[in-house]
Amino acid sequence: MKVVVRVLLVAAIILLGYLSWESIQGMERFNKEVDRRDKAVIQRLVDIRTAQVAYRTQKGSYATDFNELADFIKTGRVASIARSGDLTEAQLEAGMTEAKAMSIIRTGDEKAIRAAGLWDESKNAPQLMRDSIYAPAAEVLFPNRRINPDSLAFVPFGGGVKFEMAVDSLTTASGYPIQVFEAKTPYSAYLNDLDRKLVGQKIQEVLDRPGDRYPGMMVGSLQVANNNAGNWE
Repeated sequence: MKVVVRVLLVAAIILLGYLSWESIQGMERFNKEVDRRDKAVIQRLVDIRTAQVAYRTQKGSYATDFNELADFIKTGRVASIARSGDLTEAQLEAGMTEAKAMSIIRTGDEKAIRAAGLWDESKNAPQLMRDSIYAPAAEVLFPNRRINPDSLAFVPFGGGVKFEMAVDSLTTASGYPIQVFEAKTPYSAYLNDLDRKLVGQKIQEVLDRPGDRYPGMMVGSLQVANNNAGNWE
């Protein structure tokens, strides 16, 4: 009888040890997968922000929907600055600024440019060059990679779920009206197929923090002017 009890006790200890180990491993696997998905969602939100800022610069307001934003990336043109030359330390110490130098150079008056010491004899041209060059929006906004503008609306790992996006206007404390936008998606949209208990814990942890916390990833805000910051930043 004692032998049987000992065997059962050992088996119970082994089982508890395995369950404990598996629980730890399960949490590690969960956290690793959540981190992978978070990064993909953050990148998509950063892309949305990049496109929205450029859209507002061109159009004067943010895009109200993803169709407008995608069309802008496909067909729009964005200014980029072609830059060459810099002021010397001596010129800076003498009080010359880049803005002042460019105001002189843009007159096209070679005599005035030479008189201001801004002529580069080796190039037989002005010392500084700052020109706006218009190029396709996709090339300027995403120079190191290709993106599908039509996929911008969709949450990675979301199974077809789209980001929520909205535009509004706020009035600052000084009475100045500004336009704001936000794009967001809850954790449940892209973690839905993972362990529901662990996802629920992650959401509850955010909700339990002080302040108005959003249980998901979000860029910009309709409530406050936050310079289009992401809630992960």
